Amino acid sequence: MVALTEKAALQRARAKSLDSVVRLNCWNAHITDLSILRQMPNLEVLTLSVNDVTTLKDITSCTKLKELYIRKNRIEAHSELQHLRSLLCLRVLWLSENPCADDEDYRLRTVTMLPQLQFLDNVAIQDEERHDASSAALNNSQSQLTGQLSGTDQVDSHPSQPLATHGTQRTTAAKDKHVLSAVLTLLSALDADALQTVVMTAQNQLEVTSRGMSGAQSTRMEGDVMDETRSSSRVVDTA
Repeated sequence: MVALTEKAALQRARAKSLDSVVRLNCWNAHITDLSILRQMPNLEVLTLSVNDVTTLKDITSCTKLKELYIRKNRIEAHSELQHLRSLLCLRVLWLSENPCADDEDYRLRTVTMLPQLQFLDNVAIQDEERHDASSAALNNSQSQLTGQLSGTDQVDSHPSQPLATHGTQRTTAAKDKHVLSAVLTLLSALDADALQTVVMTAQNQLEVTSRGMSGAQSTRMEGDVMDETRSSSRVVDTA
């Protein structure tokens, strides 16, 4: 295992401290361990091509990263790109000639997972690709939502075995949690116009829900008043 050391990083970046490193070129250095990157919060351009890197987990801390060149490494699982999802400034990714890039749908999956990218493997990402990626993310989210709802519906589909009130509440809470998780996943695939539509719809639904709750509360209060009136009348009649 060959770790990128603080000394080597500072020499390559010609910097005095790790937190001052903005650009770092470690091309063809046989590196396998990138843990030192966790101490470089201001890094913007990182070149790691032609090394032996197997995971991207240490890059997550580089929140200002804009360009990542990491072709010809040993990244096998496409799921490693999950570590880059929080890097909202990332615009350029060169990942070709890694095992994970051999998948037939590699480019679509990458654009879907990292919608902030503008260039992938030195090729600009086209609007059509973004549309396809959004559709893929939407279909995936809908499938997850359907599966989650089906799972919770099975819990509710036994009328011959009525659940206790607290059990029903737990089931409802679990179902709401699954729905919320699927909705949040779905939101990540929407563009600005679609998100605005979601916001407006949510606001309208909140208003309807609030009116419904107010109406129910008012009905309960009216019922309480009527009960008190009947009780008072019985007291008078008895007297």
